[in-house]
Amino acid sequence: MNSLEEVMLEVYRLDYAEFDVLPEHRFSHAHSKAMKKILYPNYSLMMDYRIEQSRVPLKKRILIAALVIILAMIGAAVGAGALKGLRRKTGSDIKAADCIIVWGTTWFEDGIFYETQNMDGESVLCYYSKEKDRSAVMCGMPECTHSSKLSPDCGALAGSNTHSRYGYNRIGDKLYYISIMMPTDDTIGSLDFIESDIDGKNRRIVASIEDTYIPFINDVKYLDGHVLLTYYQNFDLVKNENTGEFEFVYLDKYRFYMQWIDILTGEIETLIYREEYDGIGRGTVYENVVYYSYKYHDVPPTGEMLTPETAPPRCGGFYIRDLSTGEEKFYEDIWPFPDSYIHFSLDKIMADDGKSDKICLYDPETDTFKAIADHYNGGYTSDGKDALFAENTDSKFWTRYNFETGELTQIPGYTGYPRIFPQSARTIGNTTWVNPDSLPGDRNLRHGYVDRDDFYAGKFENIMMIKEVELQ
Repeated sequence: MNSLEEVMLEVYRLDYAEFDVLPEHRFSHAHSKAMKKILYPNYSLMMDYRIEQSRVPLKKRILIAALVIILAMIGAAVGAGALKGLRRKTGSDIKAADCIIVWGTTWFEDGIFYETQNMDGESVLCYYSKEKDRSAVMCGMPECTHSSKLSPDCGALAGSNTHSRYGYNRIGDKLYYISIMMPTDDTIGSLDFIESDIDGKNRRIVASIEDTYIPFINDVKYLDGHVLLTYYQNFDLVKNENTGEFEFVYLDKYRFYMQWIDILTGEIETLIYREEYDGIGRGTVYENVVYYSYKYHDVPPTGEMLTPETAPPRCGGFYIRDLSTGEEKFYEDIWPFPDSYIHFSLDKIMADDGKSDKICLYDPETDTFKAIADHYNGGYTSDGKDALFAENTDSKFWTRYNFETGELTQIPGYTGYPRIFPQSARTIGNTTWVNPDSLPGDRNLRHGYVDRDDFYAGKFENIMMIKEVELQ
């Protein structure tokens, strides 16, 4: 077996026992038996009954049949509760998210999806397996060139009308991602949620947000049986009533959306919509409540190049909106770090205080943000256990905060070149991945990883750089 086949097998490797990713696996193949055990706890008892029933007298058979039916009904109810519990994840489930997504890269504990380019400049989806220490193009065709000119059926390539792809994730034996589609004669473009086989074949559109012209995607998350999209539009195509032609226009007021799509049904729900000057944000959903940060200007842009001295004041902050009641709380000039939305828990929301350059921690008991340390230049990372950030301009030391003990500890900072900052890192389980283009050495080595405990102890010499696929 060659190395590419080994890596593809690693991609296909699934653990059906724990259902870590999402509960909505198809009832097929290896999923079927495991899911039946969850849905029907008395499934094996029913099978044993079928085998043995011919040996039992008729009256006993009737009594046993009635008993089995009752047990099956109880089991179905329990199973439905179990499934409901899976679909509506708890806070601990969300903290243990199976992946972290930034645009075209998805980090898992055991590997990453990433994009590279072929000689024609086309994006090609690849996967790196930590276990095999190898990368492979996500294509199962032998002798494929991974180029639309010579291999138009390559599953690792985007479609011909695709602008870009984001948010790759493996769920069961399927691959999911978001595809931004270019305008056609019939539409100004769309934002499509795609399902395919793991090798990119047999694609279908699960849901389409139509008439959406090339939005800027801030965030993609898979949680609670949905894919959550956070994006904004700062330009659009508008039809000229006189000519009938579409014209490109800039939007003074950005359109900001938080929408999620049901992975099973494709139903689209808009959770947050705002329209303000230069309005952008990000957030998450937890127990039917949306937590998001949003910044905007309260005056229209002038069209001139802005400087810190001439820019209008930044408005906004941190918002908490209850989807059941519509009530919304607002914390002015509080800006939670992106990792607070990834490893989410109410008592672990860390934010930048825009007024005093302090790093703050949310206190649920007082419903306030309390300063715990100085903070410099936005650098921050967290895995829900510890947080790392820079307190000052001295890059020789970083500060580690332990959420359980509240202890602040200085650790050695990274002083190599190119620089690694705290925000360069993303931690999943026992693996910390270092952001692309943050490691020294060969420019083709854009991704690295290290044991989580080593990273939070400042042992950066243990970072391992991975070799990407190089296409000819």
